[in-house]
Amino acid sequence: MPDDGAVPDEETLARIATPTLVRRAPKYGAFIGYGALLGFVLGVVLAIALDRGDLVAAGEGGGVLPFLGGSNGARLVTGFGLAGVGAVVGALLALWADARSRRRAH
Repeated sequence: MPDDGAVPDEETLARIATPTLVRRAPKYGAFIGYGALLGFVLGVVLAIALDRGDLVAAGEGGGVLPFLGGSNGARLVTGFGLAGVGAVVGALLALWADARSRRRAH
């Protein structure tokens, strides 16, 4: 092996090199976070689109959850509910991507 300061030549590198494969694992947190964010946005948009307007108004003290305020509370609950579903879907997609990257690495 040449001195520490010298650059090895091609033959030396070919002799000591070990062939490897680099496997890129997915970032689970990113998949779960973006899935939850997408689920929340989808839930709020879906709740707004399907709003029939017959829920009790916020000023009347009723609604799905009184402390959240009628229709807005229903939108928020729907958003958080679909955020949980989106997080699970994101985690499943991350597991699928991880399994796929493991197959390609072998």
